[in-house]
Amino acid sequence: MLQVLVPTDFSNNSYNALYYAARLFEGKECRFHIVNVCSKENNPDMEKAKLESAQGLDALVHRLVRDVGENNKHTFYKESLCSDMAKGIAEYAKENNMDLTVIGNKGKEEIKHILFGNNAMQLVREITCCPILIVPLEIDFKKVDKIAFTSNFANPITKENIRALRFFNGLMDSVIVPMSIEEEKVVEPAKRNKLDFLTAISQDAAKEVKLPLLEGKVNTILEFVDLWNIDMLCMIYYPHHFFLEFIGKGIIKELNTKLKVPFLILSSTPN
Repeated sequence: MLQVLVPTDFSNNSYNALYYAARLFEGKECRFHIVNVCSKENNPDMEKAKLESAQGLDALVHRLVRDVGENNKHTFYKESLCSDMAKGIAEYAKENNMDLTVIGNKGKEEIKHILFGNNAMQLVREITCCPILIVPLEIDFKKVDKIAFTSNFANPITKENIRALRFFNGLMDSVIVPMSIEEEKVVEPAKRNKLDFLTAISQDAAKEVKLPLLEGKVNTILEFVDLWNIDMLCMIYYPHHFFLEFIGKGIIKELNTKLKVPFLILSSTPN
């Protein structure tokens, strides 16, 4: 049974992430762990916050079942945490052996400790035990026909990440579309890493798309996603490499406002 963690702040965007996950895995046996960080550990009104959180979680599950219908393959576990947001969610994911974390890309702006939106990078940094799926804005669910994967292949793509990518590819019989941005100089290890990856996914993949660098890597990738009708973008998070260049330094804010498809982030350091 899949263990899927869905943090929520009760905003429409976090609900949409839960709704998307329920639709995405409608044919799979899943336990959804719906977690709300309701206060800090030293909050004097902690008990009140936990009670309100529990009521909100009950209402959230009721709304979901009303919207998607009963599904005997799905069960729900609701948890109210009093902790630091990023560390609390990361610890919960690790302690409960989550297979995936799903988040919305924006939360309630008036709640300062909520981590969604521009601070999603904190969750990406903290959660290394499972992939993270970021669901943009309030998109409607649609079948995923094409999953794009992009990397500069400076590091080998691990078997765990290939397995995760192929799992998502197999959910709805999607095709993997490898995309690379042409660099002036590509070293031999990167060439070998790419060849190994393309060989590993060959049965599920389309021909690799090679693009010239346009106005920065972000714009190149966004243009590719749009023109090739990509339904999901997948990348690997390397703390000190290409991915940090891609979404560190404030670029995730641009990504969250422009990327119109779910963003699957795989960890380079699963634990």
